Amino acid sequence: MRNLKNGFSSSLASTISVALVSIIALGLLTIFSLMWATDQTDQDAQAVNLSGSIRMQTYRIGLATAQQRSDQAQQYIQQLDDTWQHPLFIHQRRASDRDLLSQDFMRAESHWREVLRPQFDALLTSATAAPKAAPEQSSFPTAQIAEQLQLTEKLVTGFQQAAESKIRLLRIIQLTALFLTIALGAVIFNLLKTRLEKPLAQLTDAASRIGQGDYGYQTQVEGNDELALLGSVVNRMSHSVETIYQDMDDQVKRRTQELHNNNIALEFLFETARKILSSYQQEINYQQLLDQLAEVIGGDIRLELCLFTEQGDRPYMHIAQANGEITDCSQRDCKSCVGDKPANTQSAADYAFPITREDTGYGVINCHAMSQLQGMDPTPLEQWQENLLRSAADQFALALSLSVHRNQQRRLAMLTERTVIARELHDSLAQALSYLKIQVTRLQKSIDTEAFSQQQPIVDELRGGLSSAYRQLRELLTTFRLKIDTGGLQSALELVVSQLRERSDMQASLHYELTNLPLSPTEEIHLLQIIREASQNAINHSLGSELDIHLFQNEDQWIQLLIEDNGIGIPDKAEKTNHYGLAIIQERSRHLNGNIEIATRPEGGTRVAFAFRPSFLNG
Repeated sequence: MRNLKNGFSSSLASTISVALVSIIALGLLTIFSLMWATDQTDQDAQAVNLSGSIRMQTYRIGLATAQQRSDQAQQYIQQLDDTWQHPLFIHQRRASDRDLLSQDFMRAESHWREVLRPQFDALLTSATAAPKAAPEQSSFPTAQIAEQLQLTEKLVTGFQQAAESKIRLLRIIQLTALFLTIALGAVIFNLLKTRLEKPLAQLTDAASRIGQGDYGYQTQVEGNDELALLGSVVNRMSHSVETIYQDMDDQVKRRTQELHNNNIALEFLFETARKILSSYQQEINYQQLLDQLAEVIGGDIRLELCLFTEQGDRPYMHIAQANGEITDCSQRDCKSCVGDKPANTQSAADYAFPITREDTGYGVINCHAMSQLQGMDPTPLEQWQENLLRSAADQFALALSLSVHRNQQRRLAMLTERTVIARELHDSLAQALSYLKIQVTRLQKSIDTEAFSQQQPIVDELRGGLSSAYRQLRELLTTFRLKIDTGGLQSALELVVSQLRERSDMQASLHYELTNLPLSPTEEIHLLQIIREASQNAINHSLGSELDIHLFQNEDQWIQLLIEDNGIGIPDKAEKTNHYGLAIIQERSRHLNGNIEIATRPEGGTRVAFAFRPSFLNG
């Protein structure tokens, strides 16, 4: 192929390069010619304008002189002198071989400087010497002004003709470039059509035929250039593709079967994972999963599942697939299956897949070949079957690990609940009973000393203490029954407000603005208890008609709780009046590391303001 490339008599790339260079050269020549022509006409308009202004200035000088306005006439003369000395006229003044335009310019300028200007100067001088004397008609240079205007008109005409001639030259250059471009374009178009378009059409047709499945199609590209070489390559390629296609067809069939097997395995693993995650609070049906796994594996393979405790040496669960018999390993130490049967042996009868997670063993999946049990040579597991069994063992390990984790969570929940009950009893009921015990001791001493006058106040204290203890017991029962269901804190608060409306005449309203903020279960429970206790105190003691509950996040991103009523306000020593209600509120606020303020509002009623920083802001 390299020899053929070096032997091109007429390279297509060289031909295109020459055509492009020709087009670029013609374009550059045209551009530079037009730039030169336009540069020649750059100041023609200004020259016409300046030469035309000379006529107007000559008129103004004559008019000012005739009206004896010497100062103005002198100013006009100076302006005209500056115009004749304009840098634009340097070319006409310095030209060695003076053309007609330069000669017209020199005649007009000479007439002004040598003839007309001295006469104006003389008239202006005489007018200055005798201001009241009118200039004589015979002395005014009328003929010279007319001659100056005639020379100036001829100069303007010369500038105009010079500009027009340059424009004609510009048009000639444009027309010449146009004809040359058309001629060169026609040549290049014909060259590309015969040497590029036709061979490309043949190659495109060959590619289309090959793409449609005619892999043996052969194209005929004439010539001795790159496209001819490409045509020969396409012919060889079509033959190679036809050969490769047969091999690929066989490979695709094998890959399709592998993908089908992998897809079945993935569906099984996905369904298994879904069942494990969706039945987190329930027990897994391992028999059903094992039957489904055996159905996916197929073949003459029988599966068994053995599950162990961490310390046990015998399986607490031994399951075989449906219509399968359990082997003798159920009657012996099955843990040997994990160590004695590696998963990479040659026989399917020797496969065992341990069920382990985080260095904890939960059991093993045993794989037996039915052909070996029937005295025939066993068939080894395919790679996808081995991978599926190993992944299924990992899924079973995950399910068993989640089951262990669930049991641990239940134990922790029970311990936490008992701790909360013990703390609530200690903080409320135990204190009340201790107080009653002290009063009983006082009563006993009054009986021993026969101080009968002191017994009645002690009995009254005992009666009040018993009532307080009974009330606290009821509050504890309400607290222990209190729960936050799937509706969250908002649903629980709405239920509390609904119960308050049913048990009192106060108009209770809830303004909940924490819909988009996550709160931990502990924060939700304490907030619910604080709101319930403060609202109950307002209903029992405020004697008001309205109760507003606001829960929102303030500018500092703290959770803000406001409970306000329009009652009589909070009395002095409210702790003794309401027993332990306010103490319970303050205790729960300390658990949330928050700030609580209970005070009488200036407009009347009581305000309970509580703020704390939610745990999700701590990262």
